[in-house]
Amino acid sequence: MIRILVLNSKGGAGKTTVATNLASLLALRGPVLLADLDPQRSASNWARRRPEHLPKLSLITDTDREFRHYPPSDYVVFDAPAGLKKGRLEEMLDEVEVLLVPIGPSAFDKDASRLFLEKLERIKRFRKGKVRLGVIANRVDARTKGGQHLQTFLADLALPVVATLRDSQLYVRAAELGAGLADLRTAETRAELPQWVQIMRFVMGGACGTGA
Repeated sequence: MIRILVLNSKGGAGKTTVATNLASLLALRGPVLLADLDPQRSASNWARRRPEHLPKLSLITDTDREFRHYPPSDYVVFDAPAGLKKGRLEEMLDEVEVLLVPIGPSAFDKDASRLFLEKLERIKRFRKGKVRLGVIANRVDARTKGGQHLQTFLADLALPVVATLRDSQLYVRAAELGAGLADLRTAETRAELPQWVQIMRFVMGGACGTGA
């Protein structure tokens, strides 16, 4: 079992977008459990819209559950809420091998993410390297100063950037359909899929690119 926590302390960073697209991609490889820990239930609503012909996903929506006993599954993707207290964060990190942190280009995203990453450094399991951290630069438009500043911000922190996801309406369309980007199978997705290949390689323990 590979367990992946998608988390950032700031709301609106793109956690559910990453979690649902990753879950749909992993479902092409084997059984996936999507654990929606966010009271907003966005991932749950997405899963309920998922068409019957797409690969099946199992879903858990109990936000207070201690996830120590899982239904049989090859992959578990946790969509975590923003603003976790340290104790709950430690509990979640005890249960996973991979932590993906999406970070958006706004100053608010970067400020909140810096504080969150500092909090992570104080958690024993993370410090000992038992959880692999991968950052995803999200909603990036390389033509804007915001996108350029985000890349500089991540480089200054020497963070492992797994992928850079563009600010694309394809993610909006996929969310409305209960699908992932890989499920759309349109010519438009071809430019985005290489970044998801990098995310998959990281999750599976392989080498990842910078995503830049």
